[in-house]
Amino acid sequence: MFLNIITPCSRPQNLLTISKSINIPKENYRWIVVFDMDVLPPTELIPLNCETHLHRNELSIAGHSQRNYALSLINDGHIYSNDDDTVIHPELWENIKDLNNDFISFSQNWNNGGIRLHGERIKVGSIDSHNFIVSQKILLNTKFDVTKYDADGYFAEECYSKSSSIIFIPKVLSTYNLLR
Repeated sequence: MFLNIITPCSRPQNLLTISKSINIPKENYRWIVVFDMDVLPPTELIPLNCETHLHRNELSIAGHSQRNYALSLINDGHIYSNDDDTVIHPELWENIKDLNNDFISFSQNWNNGGIRLHGERIKVGSIDSHNFIVSQKILLNTKFDVTKYDADGYFAEECYSKSSSIIFIPKVLSTYNLLR
């Protein structure tokens, strides 16, 4: 598997911690960080293993415009959206590295350890931007609605409906808002 990790970013102070959490071989991932800023943050906040971009859209909420910008840069592989307040789960790569499914979902914990989302039900309000992975080949023109907070649910529903190979991993492989 090749994993494109998308991070919409307004909290660059978290990037070094996120970087340290990426336990994926370098040849198997691309980390695209899209800053919701007019200028890049200080270089000491930007990890060497990420590709940085600037993109602003005043109508956008919750990083969705930045996600769409990153999607426009991706031509192959799988896509995982990891927010700027969330580290990569230490067991994520081990559980997905041999998969080639169009849609992969898994459970997500609250930052206190309790289950937040089970990941089996792909519906608005039951899925989050970082408890599913999609293949780039099914996206076509699928984008996040930049005006809706819960656009990740609509995006997941649309990708899920286009998928011919779906897998649910019955494990917690994401933790919601771990960094603040």
